[in-house]
Amino acid sequence: MEYPWKMWFKERKGVKVGFSYAFDDNFYLSLTLDKFSSNDERWGMADFRIGKDSWATFKRENLNFEDSYESDGREKGDYLRIITTHKDILTVDKRALYIMAIEVASVIDGQISEDDKETWLSVEEFKTKHKDLLNMTYDEAVDISLEEIKVLKAIDDPIWEELDRKREEYIRIHGEVELDDEDDE
Repeated sequence: MEYPWKMWFKERKGVKVGFSYAFDDNFYLSLTLDKFSSNDERWGMADFRIGKDSWATFKRENLNFEDSYESDGREKGDYLRIITTHKDILTVDKRALYIMAIEVASVIDGQISEDDKETWLSVEEFKTKHKDLLNMTYDEAVDISLEEIKVLKAIDDPIWEELDRKREEYIRIHGEVELDDEDDE
Protein backbone atom coordinates (compact mmCIF):
# COMPACT_ATOMS: atom_id res chain seq x y z
CA MET A 1 0.00 0.00 0.00
CA GLU A 2 1.72 3.13 -1.27
CA TYR A 3 -0.96 5.71 -0.31
CA PRO A 4 0.48 6.45 3.16
CA TRP A 5 3.97 6.92 1.73
CA LYS A 6 2.63 9.56 -0.65
CA MET A 7 0.45 11.14 2.04
CA TRP A 8 3.07 11.35 4.76
CA PHE A 9 6.46 9.72 4.11
CA LYS A 10 7.94 6.28 3.45
CA GLU A 11 10.59 6.39 6.12
CA ARG A 12 12.11 8.89 8.48
CA LYS A 13 15.52 8.55 10.04
CA GLY A 14 15.78 5.01 8.68
CA VAL A 15 12.47 3.85 10.20
CA LYS A 16 9.47 3.08 7.99
CA VAL A 17 6.33 5.14 8.50
CA GLY A 18 4.16 3.99 11.42
CA PHE A 19 0.66 4.26 10.00
CA SER A 20 -2.36 2.10 10.56
CA TYR A 21 -4.85 1.10 7.96
CA ALA A 22 -7.77 -1.18 7.39
CA PHE A 23 -8.94 -2.33 3.99
CA ASP A 24 -11.50 -4.82 2.75
CA ASP A 25 -13.10 -6.00 -0.49
CA ASN A 26 -16.00 -3.55 -0.13
CA PHE A 27 -13.67 -0.61 -0.74
CA TYR A 28 -13.36 0.29 2.91
CA LEU A 29 -10.15 2.14 3.60
CA SER A 30 -9.14 4.04 6.72
CA LEU A 31 -5.68 5.58 7.11
CA THR A 32 -4.21 7.07 10.27
CA LEU A 33 -0.84 8.50 11.18
CA ASP A 34 -0.30 8.41 14.94
CA LYS A 35 1.76 11.53 15.40
CA PHE A 36 3.46 10.28 18.57
CA SER A 37 4.84 7.18 16.87
CA SER A 38 5.63 8.80 13.52
CA ASN A 39 9.38 9.01 14.15
CA ASP A 40 9.13 12.79 14.15
CA GLU A 41 10.35 14.13 17.47
CA ARG A 42 8.63 17.49 16.92
CA TRP A 43 5.25 15.93 17.78
CA GLY A 44 6.59 14.83 21.17
CA MET A 45 6.79 18.48 22.20
CA ALA A 46 3.30 19.36 20.94
CA ASP A 47 0.43 19.96 23.34
CA PHE A 48 -2.34 17.69 22.10
CA ARG A 49 -4.43 18.36 25.22
CA ILE A 50 -4.94 14.65 25.67
CA GLY A 51 -7.32 13.89 28.47
CA LYS A 52 -9.43 10.79 28.87
CA ASP A 53 -10.41 10.67 25.19
CA SER A 54 -7.48 10.65 22.77
CA TRP A 55 -9.96 10.76 19.87
CA ALA A 56 -10.95 14.28 20.96
CA THR A 57 -7.48 15.56 20.07
CA PHE A 58 -5.34 16.03 16.99
CA LYS A 59 -3.05 13.16 18.00
CA ARG A 60 -4.46 11.13 15.13
CA GLU A 61 -6.77 11.99 12.28
CA ASN A 62 -8.69 9.17 10.65
CA LEU A 63 -9.22 9.54 6.93
CA ASN A 64 -12.08 7.27 5.81
CA PHE A 65 -14.03 6.61 2.64
CA GLU A 66 -17.84 7.01 2.66
CA ASP A 67 -18.51 3.33 2.03
CA SER A 68 -16.81 2.32 5.25
CA TYR A 69 -18.18 0.70 8.39
CA GLU A 70 -18.95 4.12 9.86
CA SER A 71 -22.08 4.22 7.70
CA ASP A 72 -22.81 0.51 8.27
CA GLY A 73 -22.82 0.21 4.50
CA ARG A 74 -26.39 1.54 4.49
CA GLU A 75 -26.00 5.09 3.24
CA LYS A 76 -24.12 4.38 0.05
CA GLY A 77 -24.50 6.97 -2.65
CA ASP A 78 -23.22 7.35 -6.16
CA TYR A 79 -20.20 9.30 -5.01
CA LEU A 80 -17.09 8.53 -3.05
CA ARG A 81 -16.80 10.78 0.00
CA ILE A 82 -13.70 11.05 2.14
CA ILE A 83 -14.44 11.71 5.80
CA THR A 84 -12.16 13.12 8.51
CA THR A 85 -12.50 12.80 12.25
CA HIS A 86 -12.60 16.54 12.95
CA LYS A 87 -14.19 19.57 11.31
CA ASP A 88 -10.93 21.53 11.16
CA ILE A 89 -7.79 19.52 10.61
CA LEU A 90 -4.10 20.30 10.81
CA THR A 91 -2.23 21.24 7.64
CA VAL A 92 -0.24 18.01 7.75
CA ASP A 93 -3.49 16.00 7.77
CA LYS A 94 -5.15 18.22 5.15
CA ARG A 95 -2.16 17.69 2.85
CA ALA A 96 -2.46 13.93 3.35
CA LEU A 97 -6.22 14.08 2.74
CA TYR A 98 -5.81 16.00 -0.52
CA ILE A 99 -3.15 13.59 -1.74
CA MET A 100 -5.46 10.66 -0.94
CA ALA A 101 -8.38 12.34 -2.74
CA ILE A 102 -6.23 12.90 -5.83
CA GLU A 103 -4.89 9.34 -5.80
CA VAL A 104 -8.34 7.78 -5.48
CA ALA A 105 -10.05 10.13 -7.95
CA SER A 106 -7.28 9.44 -10.47
CA VAL A 107 -7.69 5.67 -10.17
CA ILE A 108 -11.48 5.74 -10.59
CA ASP A 109 -11.43 8.56 -13.18
CA GLY A 110 -13.54 10.62 -10.80
CA GLN A 111 -14.01 14.20 -9.72
CA ILE A 112 -13.69 15.86 -6.32
CA SER A 113 -16.25 18.00 -4.47
CA GLU A 114 -15.39 20.19 -1.50
CA ASP A 115 -18.87 21.58 -0.95
CA ASP A 116 -21.07 18.54 -0.28
CA LYS A 117 -21.54 17.64 -3.96
CA GLU A 118 -22.68 21.12 -5.09
CA THR A 119 -19.77 21.59 -7.50
CA TRP A 120 -17.15 19.24 -8.90
CA LEU A 121 -13.52 19.67 -9.84
CA SER A 122 -11.47 17.48 -12.13
CA VAL A 123 -8.28 16.09 -10.60
CA GLU A 124 -6.25 18.69 -12.48
CA GLU A 125 -8.52 21.55 -11.32
CA PHE A 126 -8.23 20.31 -7.73
CA LYS A 127 -4.43 20.12 -8.01
CA THR A 128 -4.28 23.66 -9.39
CA LYS A 129 -6.60 25.04 -6.70
CA HIS A 130 -4.52 23.49 -3.89
CA LYS A 131 -1.06 23.61 -5.47
CA ASP A 132 0.49 25.55 -2.57
CA LEU A 133 -0.55 22.92 -0.03
CA LEU A 134 0.25 19.99 -2.34
CA ASN A 135 3.73 21.36 -3.08
CA MET A 136 4.59 21.49 0.63
CA THR A 137 6.87 18.86 2.02
CA TYR A 138 5.79 16.79 5.02
CA ASP A 139 8.23 18.78 7.17
CA GLU A 140 6.82 22.14 6.04
CA ALA A 141 3.28 20.93 6.77
CA VAL A 142 4.32 19.76 10.25
CA ASP A 143 5.93 23.13 11.02
CA ILE A 144 2.65 24.89 10.20
CA SER A 145 0.62 22.26 12.09
CA LEU A 146 2.67 22.73 15.24
CA GLU A 147 1.54 26.36 15.26
CA GLU A 148 -2.07 25.47 14.38
CA ILE A 149 -2.33 22.99 17.24
CA LYS A 150 -1.97 25.90 19.66
CA VAL A 151 -5.22 27.52 18.47
CA LEU A 152 -7.39 24.89 16.73
CA LYS A 153 -9.99 22.99 18.71
CA ALA A 154 -10.66 19.31 18.00
CA ILE A 155 -14.35 19.49 17.09
CA ASP A 156 -15.90 16.37 15.59
CA ASP A 157 -16.92 16.73 11.98
CA PRO A 158 -20.74 17.13 11.80
CA ILE A 159 -20.85 14.16 9.41
CA TRP A 160 -20.56 11.83 12.41
CA GLU A 161 -23.78 13.19 13.95
CA GLU A 162 -25.48 12.88 10.56
CA LEU A 163 -24.33 9.26 10.23
CA ASP A 164 -25.54 8.47 13.76
CA ARG A 165 -28.93 10.01 12.97
CA LYS A 166 -29.21 8.01 9.72
CA ARG A 167 -28.17 4.82 11.51
CA GLU A 168 -30.86 5.33 14.18
CA GLU A 169 -33.46 6.09 11.49
CA TYR A 170 -32.52 2.93 9.59
CA ILE A 171 -32.82 0.83 12.75
CA ARG A 172 -36.24 2.35 13.52
CA ILE A 173 -37.44 1.38 10.04
CA HIS A 174 -35.65 -1.93 9.47
CA GLY A 175 -34.63 -3.13 12.94
CA GLU A 176 -31.22 -4.08 14.27
CA VAL A 177 -28.77 -5.93 12.07
CA GLU A 178 -28.59 -9.57 13.07
CA LEU A 179 -25.18 -11.08 12.58
CA ASP A 180 -24.87 -14.75 11.73
CA ASP A 181 -22.50 -16.35 14.26
CA GLU A 182 -21.75 -19.14 11.80
CA ASP A 183 -19.90 -16.64 9.59
CA ASP A 184 -17.31 -16.19 12.33
CA GLU A 185 -16.33 -19.84 12.34
